[in-house]
Amino acid sequence: MKILAIANAHALAHVSRLLEIAKVLRTRGHEVAFAGHGKYLQAAGWDGFATHKLPYISVERVVEAVRSQKLWTLYREVELETFIAAELALYKTVQPDLVLLDNRPSARTSADIAGIKTAAVLNVHMSNYRRIPFFSYSQLSGGLPGTALADRLENAIERQIYDLLVMGGLNALRKKRGLKRRYAYEHEEGDLSLLADIPEFNPVGALPSHARYIGPLTWHNTLPAPICLDKLDPDKPTAYFTLGSEGLDELVAHLGELARQGVQIVVATGAANLANMAAPEGVFLEQYVNTETLLPLCDLVCCHGGNGTLYQALSFGLPCVVVATHAEQHYGGKRIQELGLGLSLTLKQLRRAGIVKLVEAVRQVLATPDYRNRAQAFSQYFKNGNSAVRAADAIEQTLR
Repeated sequence: MKILAIANAHALAHVSRLLEIAKVLRTRGHEVAFAGHGKYLQAAGWDGFATHKLPYISVERVVEAVRSQKLWTLYREVELETFIAAELALYKTVQPDLVLLDNRPSARTSADIAGIKTAAVLNVHMSNYRRIPFFSYSQLSGGLPGTALADRLENAIERQIYDLLVMGGLNALRKKRGLKRRYAYEHEEGDLSLLADIPEFNPVGALPSHARYIGPLTWHNTLPAPICLDKLDPDKPTAYFTLGSEGLDELVAHLGELARQGVQIVVATGAANLANMAAPEGVFLEQYVNTETLLPLCDLVCCHGGNGTLYQALSFGLPCVVVATHAEQHYGGKRIQELGLGLSLTLKQLRRAGIVKLVEAVRQVLATPDYRNRAQAFSQYFKNGNSAVRAADAIEQTLR
């Protein structure tokens, strides 16, 4: 069978999640190609998959929209028409039996137009099924009576706002094409919806038959071990910092303050342009990291709060310090703090208070054994099976 994987390639996680599934499908004889727009599309090429470029929203506008929460600027109807036209043209060339999606809402509509089945990878909090809203009264109050009902009402309000303000253009376009309306986060889904989460971290209310948990899809790359491993002092605590696809570059110059307090820091810079930056003493810069060789040597992970990195850390029993750059990342950070698995900050808070706030958070988590103990206990939820295999099984059932 032919499968076309289309991702929002501005973020490595959206590509790597599909990549993990694609590797399993390829071993089973399926032909998989990738398409998208963004600097991380190349990651699929590293594993030998054909790639096709598609037009999409610029990364600058995505970053501005999610940080300002002006999400209605993302999906403009005129642009959506061009994206969908390009997707339809690619379908004619590739002729896929199934389109596999991750965070590219236009592609579900183009697949609906073309009559092609879809499967989608998404997080619970980017679905209509999440139990915890972005603004949670239960989290705010510590779970006082009545807040669960307040959260359900808040979820309904959030979905309605998202549907009207963010997805209005896409629904208008669907109406022109004679397609049924999709509500709120349904545009992120497919005929099969694969939730790359665990219920202990991201619970749902109830799931329809086409949606199911498969567990975290973390990137298993074949990169060599970080060159800094031989330089790490086993008697000093080590923190792994990942800058994320967009956003925490500005922290690197300030990490020397933490290193001077005896914390070794390994930074995964990704596609960030740090060519002219000299790392402070005790800070080691790596572009992409084979985390399976590094994380067993670490004591803490500091990240932006994306599910992929949080789940990587927790699977190794490591507590986290989150520095969220926007609301979706802050959602994960608040959940980390609520479960006692670390502390949550925002980039806005750091800009106001200075790097001292991050230093204090890292020192507090390292000095408090309860964070590590809870993270190690939480790691048990990652011991059961292979998420990519479960996803591939479900996709094959859909194709049949």
